[in-house]
Amino acid sequence: MKSILLKAIPHAVAIVLFAILSSMYFSPVLDGYSLRQGDINQHKGMSKEISDYRLLNGDEALWTDSMFGGMPAYQISVVHENNLLRHVDQLIKLYLPGPIGILFMSMLGFYIFALCLRVNPWLGIVGGFGFGFATINILYLGAGHVSKINTIAYMAPALGGLILATRGKLILGGAVFALFFALNLSANHLQMTYYLAMMLGLVALAEGIRLIVEKKVKYMLQAAAVLIVASVIAILPSMSNLLTTYEYSKFTTRGGSELTIQPDGKPIDASEKSGLETEYILDYNFAKGEAWSMVIPNVKGGESGAIGNDKELITSVPKEFREQIGGSNKYWGAQRYTGGAFYFGAAIMFLFALGLIFMKDSLKWPFIVLTIVAIGLCSADPGGMNGFFISKFPMYSKFRDSKMILTIIQVIAPAVAILFLDKVIKGEGLIANRKAWLIGTGGVVLVAIILYAAPSVTGDFISLQEHQIITKEIKEAEKTYASNPAMLEKVTNQIRMYEDTIYPELIDVRTSIYKQDAGRSLLIIVIVAGIVVVGYFRKIPGLALIAAVGLIIAADQMTVCKRYLNLDQTKGQYYNFVKASDQLAPSSASVADKTILDAEKISVQDFDGKKTALLAQMKESHLYKDARNK
Repeated sequence: MKSILLKAIPHAVAIVLFAILSSMYFSPVLDGYSLRQGDINQHKGMSKEISDYRLLNGDEALWTDSMFGGMPAYQISVVHENNLLRHVDQLIKLYLPGPIGILFMSMLGFYIFALCLRVNPWLGIVGGFGFGFATINILYLGAGHVSKINTIAYMAPALGGLILATRGKLILGGAVFALFFALNLSANHLQMTYYLAMMLGLVALAEGIRLIVEKKVKYMLQAAAVLIVASVIAILPSMSNLLTTYEYSKFTTRGGSELTIQPDGKPIDASEKSGLETEYILDYNFAKGEAWSMVIPNVKGGESGAIGNDKELITSVPKEFREQIGGSNKYWGAQRYTGGAFYFGAAIMFLFALGLIFMKDSLKWPFIVLTIVAIGLCSADPGGMNGFFISKFPMYSKFRDSKMILTIIQVIAPAVAILFLDKVIKGEGLIANRKAWLIGTGGVVLVAIILYAAPSVTGDFISLQEHQIITKEIKEAEKTYASNPAMLEKVTNQIRMYEDTIYPELIDVRTSIYKQDAGRSLLIIVIVAGIVVVGYFRKIPGLALIAAVGLIIAADQMTVCKRYLNLDQTKGQYYNFVKASDQLAPSSASVADKTILDAEKISVQDFDGKKTALLAQMKESHLYKDARNK
């Protein structure tokens, strides 16, 4: 009994710690506030007609007249009553509210993944910090992409179940896989499930090859059968949603086109008639070198916004240039707009690199392939790997913002990091040559030094859009003053003078932004490298190593997350939050709205009766509990 209780201690600590951290980070939610989420506000408007119908009739409306003149309601607000996994979802989250529950599940899900990898449970807690406080989770929760982050939260444990099933725990692994793959599907963000499927497919292939090489063909076939059955079980609860989505997708921009010719009269290739346009898919992808944001958050300036908004930064600019520089964007990547960097932690990425170099575990090979693919596909380059996947890879062209494929690295980077640390502590499963080990570790640190010392290796400090502005202005001048060579030369010289005087100052400002964060990441990497080297040579106890690295990872990533979503009192109380009661109706009716209502309600039979009935239902509904006394 005592042994069982001792083994249960890290599990209990993990649950309590994850609940405390997620509650602290989103503490205003416990004080009657809600996140200020733009997409959620829009969703409330889109779904209002459907929600009102549900309250009045106790049934689901499968069509809405409020969007685009009429469309199916499948992907707006239809509740699939027979999918009982929504209750399981809330139970696993301990019924914690909103973003607190999702952040908690992100960390807990990764902890379960770590247990499937059979690493030290305390390391699983460290991995949970790394995965949960990857800035993707915080950025998209803040924007209101709740289903996206909810789906991401279930990616790691689903992958863990598959690995567990292929590594000796057939039934338990199959059950874990079935549960979390089902929850992933039920969370209803098919793009994230698509990336999970890519991970599952490649890892399953690698594990199958490993079992064949180890002459365990019988076990491989058993594992394949269990996982296929588990997949079917996982899909069944979400079938109504999947089938209606599939049916509806044929009539959207992701479906086929009825057009046969292009505007210039050329025929449209059959392969171009289905899926999204390449430019639309890559609209929010990365510039050259921007993927380094996983290690250095401000590798391209972090979030969009005027440099002049940063008082400390603008005062470093010579006075004669402050007006022009102050209006320039702090972000210089390729995305049209960004709320912040995709940062997975300097410590996590450093350990990830060491793991891929030194681990003997066969999992590192599919992880290396997945990393290369994810980095290749997060770029805004329409050719190369992007061009191949968009035109040839099944269903890939159905999804936009394809930089979200980096969620694959969000899962595997902390996984490799904790696997590596586990092997360091146990003194097994690593390349044994100490000289090679020190050279490799030093080599990774050297890369961090180069990134700090030579910022240009990450690309240009003037964005493509800014270069295009100069080109566009010159072309417009050539068109306007085509008949006046003297004026054309004067205007062109003025444009070039701006480029030659302002852009160097802008580059200096942006270089300082970059180097500040590059230096921060370098310091973290050097400290972690020192801890790991000491641990490798058995100069520090395992738990002390775990505690030290865990504190660094948590402090590092939470600090960066707070750049994008925090409780900054200088901008007013709970800047990123609004009263929960105000969030229920984020948009007030305008005078025009009320005039239209007055004109049209006379044509609605028993309008006042229906209004009274709806208000009565709203008072009884838990959805409006924060507004019952208003």
